[in-house]
Amino acid sequence: MTDTAAASRAPDIGRSRADGEDVAAREAECASSRAPSSTASPTAVDPSQITALAEPIAAETGCALYDVQWRGGTLVVLATASEGGAIGVDALSKLSRRLSTALDAADVINGRYVLEVSSPGLERSLRRPEHFAGAVGERAVIRTSGPLRRRIVGEILEADRSAVSVRIEEISGNAAAEQQSQPGVGQMLSLPFGDIAKARTTFEWGSPPRSPSGRQGR
Repeated sequence: MTDTAAASRAPDIGRSRADGEDVAAREAECASSRAPSSTASPTAVDPSQITALAEPIAAETGCALYDVQWRGGTLVVLATASEGGAIGVDALSKLSRRLSTALDAADVINGRYVLEVSSPGLERSLRRPEHFAGAVGERAVIRTSGPLRRRIVGEILEADRSAVSVRIEEISGNAAAEQQSQPGVGQMLSLPFGDIAKARTTFEWGSPPRSPSGRQGR
C-alpha cells in the first residue's frame, strides 16, 4: 500500500522588474508520493502504460495529462487544468492520491519509487507533436541534432504530426552549421520532429502567461 507524504506549494512565478506587479499566474505543484513496494529500485518503466492508466484518472479529477516521464526512480506526471487556466493545488493533490492508489492496484512498477505530480510550468518541455501544437503562438527555444546542430529561438506558428514551423528570432549553430546557408531572422523555418533534440517554451517577462491549450496537430 502506498504511503503518501503530501506537500504542496503555489509560488509566484515572477514579478515585473519595473513596477512589481504580478506578470504570471500562480503555478501549483504537488510534491511526491512514495511507493515502497520493495527495497529494490525498478530499472525500467514503460511510460505508455502509466499514460494509459493516468489519463482517465486525470480526466475524472478535472485535469488533463500533459506528460509522463521516468527519471531513474522517480515517476514524474505533469498535468494541466482541463478547462484551461492555472491548475490548482487541490486538483493536483487529488490526482496524486488517486494515481498513487491506482498504481499500487495495477502493480505496473515493481520496487521503490517516488511519484511526483505537478504542473508543467510556464517554461515547459516540448517532447511530442501535441505539445508543439498546444504551444502555437508561444516563444520557444529549440535545439536540433545531427551534424548541423542549431539553436533556434522563435515563435511557433504551426505544428502537425511530423514537423513544427517557427518564425526565427535568433539562430546560431556549430561550425558545420555556420558554413551552410541559414534562414535569417524573421523567416519561417520548418523543423521535422526527428531533427529536434530538445525544445521548451520560454516565458517573456512583461507578457501575460498563457496556459497550454492542448490543441492537437492536424
